[in-house]
Amino acid sequence: MAKKKVEIFVHIQNEKEFETIIKNKAKELICAEVFSNAFGYCTALDRLFNIIKLDWSNGKIILLKVPADEVTVLERFRDQSEPVYLFISNMKVTKVFRGVDMVRFGEVTKKELQYHSEESAGVDVGRRVYELDEPTPDELAWMSARETEKEEELQSWASRREARQAVRKRHRAELMVPHLKDLNFVVYWPHCLHAHPELYERWDANNIVMVGREMIDITEENVADIFYLGDAPLNEASLQKLYSGPALALCLRLLDDKCFTTLVRQILYEDIPPPPDDAKALAEYRRVTAFDYYKIYSPTRHEIMRQRAEDKIRRREEAKEKRARRLSEMQRLARQAIEEAVEAKKAAREQKKLELLKSGKVDELEKLKQEPEDNEVSIVIPEELSDEEVEESSEEEDPDEYFPPPGLVIPGFYSPPNDIAKSNGLAVLFPKLVHDKVTPASEFLPPHVLVMLDIAKRHKAIDAMAPHKRAIINMGIFKASSPYTSVHIAYSVKQFDTLDMDSLNLDEIKIVFMLSVVSDIPLLQLTELNPYHVSRDSVIGEEECAAMFPVDYGDDYDQFEDF
Repeated sequence: MAKKKVEIFVHIQNEKEFETIIKNKAKELICAEVFSNAFGYCTALDRLFNIIKLDWSNGKIILLKVPADEVTVLERFRDQSEPVYLFISNMKVTKVFRGVDMVRFGEVTKKELQYHSEESAGVDVGRRVYELDEPTPDELAWMSARETEKEEELQSWASRREARQAVRKRHRAELMVPHLKDLNFVVYWPHCLHAHPELYERWDANNIVMVGREMIDITEENVADIFYLGDAPLNEASLQKLYSGPALALCLRLLDDKCFTTLVRQILYEDIPPPPDDAKALAEYRRVTAFDYYKIYSPTRHEIMRQRAEDKIRRREEAKEKRARRLSEMQRLARQAIEEAVEAKKAAREQKKLELLKSGKVDELEKLKQEPEDNEVSIVIPEELSDEEVEESSEEEDPDEYFPPPGLVIPGFYSPPNDIAKSNGLAVLFPKLVHDKVTPASEFLPPHVLVMLDIAKRHKAIDAMAPHKRAIINMGIFKASSPYTSVHIAYSVKQFDTLDMDSLNLDEIKIVFMLSVVSDIPLLQLTELNPYHVSRDSVIGEEECAAMFPVDYGDDYDQFEDF
């Protein structure tokens, strides 16, 4: 007679089945593998489970396969690829094991079987148990470690992306340098706008003309772009001054064939102007460069408060003077109005006399002459202004106000020290003038993925992508088995077709596209060709594309000549 096959595992399908078996087998030792549906259950320990079930426990241990996605009390194990094993007795968790270490799992199982045997015999082993939805200390440690790993991975990814972006930003500026040789810019701090007209003659003397002028609000969002690769002292004090109001940006054009960057730096940072001939100007003359002349240092808190007090007194005196001038003007206007009113009355009296004379009414004329003149008017000359017009200052000192450290340099202006800083700053401050000379490459790439196809499909791929050329960021032909092990062969299919095919192993060669996924239609066109590899998502795609396509890829060859 054939032996009945012993089922090693009980596969749980839903929460009701799990609750039923936990309650009905409460007195038995249960070992439940908890897995996520996205990854499936593990089979690495199946041989050991056979031994545990048949040899160590004589078939008494209950082995379960439980999907965490279907059981609410186990939801903390969802979306995990690593297998987790729960030992359950009397509806309580006694031990949690994570991983597939066969030796360690065997030792843990033997101990759990021993503990269960002792507890079944009435022995108190004195160990803590946990509810099904309660994390054990080991779990908490694993969760903490996993969160730390995720954070470190995110930080690592962010740092790599930031490094790639920095390289791309620099390369973008380098491409603009040859087209912007005759342009430059100067930024004046808000407190030093008067330096522009005072330095204007120096531009004219060096054959430099102003072609653009903008009042800009510099903020934390754009300050790094404007001063990219520059040497401006962007300390706490200078930034606070820079954010305090609109700054002045000038775009200059050089009419001579010289290095514009060096020339402007020499004018502003190195040249010392000769002494003036005027005696009054000579008294104020300082033998320093323009930069040193206009720079200031951040004051102390005491100096700031003293300056504010002096400004407050000055404003009060100015208000009093303004008030006195207004009162004087009002009095003058009142007196003028009185004079005009009296003159008007006299003119009316004389007019009446003339009319009486013309009409022959001599008696009434004589009577009018006998009457005293009425020069009284109702206009009052003000002696003082009303109290409502008195300005009351409501300024109060803020105890939490921030004051930068004293002694920090606050420049009056800034000019880029190199061509890369100059090109980038011009693109930020004067984009229209830059676009007249060159169209800058996009600083930030759209979300993109990497698509690799066998080289035999190269012509079909070109035909499929012809209507979607704008979605291709880069393309090329590589000898590659993965994005991280590749050797560049050619930029285009046309270039590849001119090579000696006998020297190439075509099975190893792939045509590769760095493809924007802003629209999914181009990607769908390529997936119909059954590609060798497609990036999992745009995050992984960015890493894979960076491995195959450096920022200067295609600078020296037209990679899109196939289209």
